[in-house]
Amino acid sequence: MSRAPSGLAIGNSGSYEKLAVPNIWQRYRKYGAVVIWASILLNLIVFSGSVYMMLVYDSVIPSHSVPTLLGLFLMLVVLYGFQAVFEFVRGEAMLGIANGIHAEVYSDLHYATSAAARHGIARNSDGLQLIRDFDQLHGFLIGPAPLAIMDLPWVVLFLLVLTSLHWALGVTALGGTLAMIALAIYSNRQTARGSANLHAVLGARSAATLQEIRFSDAAAALGMQPALLGRSAAFENDYISSQSVLSRVLLRLGSASKISRMLLQSLLLTVGALLVISGKASGGVILASSVLSGRALAPIDTLIGNWRVVTAAKAGWGRLSEALTAFQPPAPRTTKLPRPAGEVELRDVWLTPPGNPTPVVSGVTLKLKPGQAIAVIGASAAGKSSLAKALAGIWMPARGELRVGGATYDQWDPAVFGKAIGYVPQTVDLLDGTVSENIARFEPGAVAADIIRAASEAGIHETILSLPNGYDTFLSSNGGELSIGQRQRLSLARALYGDPFILILDEANSNLDAAGDAALAATIEAVKARSGIVIMITHRPSTLAPATHVAVMDSGRVVEFGQRDEVLSKLGLAKPITTHLPESQKRVAAA
Repeated sequence: MSRAPSGLAIGNSGSYEKLAVPNIWQRYRKYGAVVIWASILLNLIVFSGSVYMMLVYDSVIPSHSVPTLLGLFLMLVVLYGFQAVFEFVRGEAMLGIANGIHAEVYSDLHYATSAAARHGIARNSDGLQLIRDFDQLHGFLIGPAPLAIMDLPWVVLFLLVLTSLHWALGVTALGGTLAMIALAIYSNRQTARGSANLHAVLGARSAATLQEIRFSDAAAALGMQPALLGRSAAFENDYISSQSVLSRVLLRLGSASKISRMLLQSLLLTVGALLVISGKASGGVILASSVLSGRALAPIDTLIGNWRVVTAAKAGWGRLSEALTAFQPPAPRTTKLPRPAGEVELRDVWLTPPGNPTPVVSGVTLKLKPGQAIAVIGASAAGKSSLAKALAGIWMPARGELRVGGATYDQWDPAVFGKAIGYVPQTVDLLDGTVSENIARFEPGAVAADIIRAASEAGIHETILSLPNGYDTFLSSNGGELSIGQRQRLSLARALYGDPFILILDEANSNLDAAGDAALAATIEAVKARSGIVIMITHRPSTLAPATHVAVMDSGRVVEFGQRDEVLSKLGLAKPITTHLPESQKRVAAA
């Protein structure tokens, strides 16, 4: 598990190798060789048009030879056919590279996106910027810009050929090419800042829009739509302003590029005409020089026309490399530990929330034994939920250690360790899918009996059967098909799926009725009976009945810890009344 030092530098050291250009070339050198050879052949075929024009104007027209004209035209058609094939092959090779990078990087990107959100890095955006950067990078790789970059070296060859026709043509074309290159460099400087500003505005606007969507019900009830509209208007104004500034720059640069190219071609025609008038060149040279100059400037013109794409891809590539370096998935363990079991130990644990260096949990040392149920109580903001997140493996300690059976959390693969954890957060989140899928944590090949057992332990089995399609009922991510209490029970069933060793309940009964409280008590007793460990964050005295121990937190520290009745006696609180369970729940508890 990675720890969170300052800034973004989280995770393994070094750079993300899969996006390093030398490594990309090494992995896709076969595709790269196809692109290079196709580019060579394509640029050689380009000369066929110029040679054809020169032969037609300098040989065919003076000789009036129709067979020669038809023969030359037939050869040109064949060459253009090969050009079409090479264009297709080169495009397919670039698509293979782009798709290969996507397949290699996506799983790491998914991990980095989630990890960045957990560490609070994406708190000023909608959290999807890395996905957008990745899509933009894929679009860039299959677009015209990389091919134009590969064609840039051929500009030198075209200039040499123009110079061989006459030095004046070569000098004129060289001057125009240098002017276009200077324009491209200026484009880079002008668009980089505008693209960065637009990226920041888009992220903030998307995040604000998602917040408004989640808050829509409360906003309607509280009459907040006008206020939210004004808030959104500020983001829209920033977006329009940033977009307009960047668009004006790109329009001016695009126009300058187009006019410069047209002016250069006209200038070459003028120089060629002067050479013909003075008897230093033939008429075919005029047309050939015009075509060659257009071909020489084509890569530069394409890059300027796609400069916004190039700039965005470059910035996105940098953000991706930074995030994927900072949040690298832990390497798979070669030695597989058995399922977590034994004592859970917290050794001088300090926790800092994402993006905030101030500790919210300070120096907690506890030892939790199998079969215990520990209730963590205390005032609001005492650090209870933060401690629960650490025990669930969501937050790693800034200092200290968390161990299970003597091993630190990171000695297991996260997916394997997560199956031994049951976690019910304060806010219940569901995913679009069926009831069964949500309970089974979307595990492929989940066994129906395990799903039903988890639902029964959570006391929601009968409720599920009453739904239109039972366990196959589709639920939306907002869980609107269920009441708040039912969603909380469903979250409990998800936590219980797979018989977790550690069950963490963060206010898991905040929306439960009496029957729900009884079911929760039965669940806790069942976990204790199979030598599991239960950690309960609670404010409700009724939840304390199944607890064996109580930890009292204040200002991020555990100030009292011991057996339930002893701690409650010290606090001057009455011993909780044991919940009287229905027979069905007693059977669950005894199972």
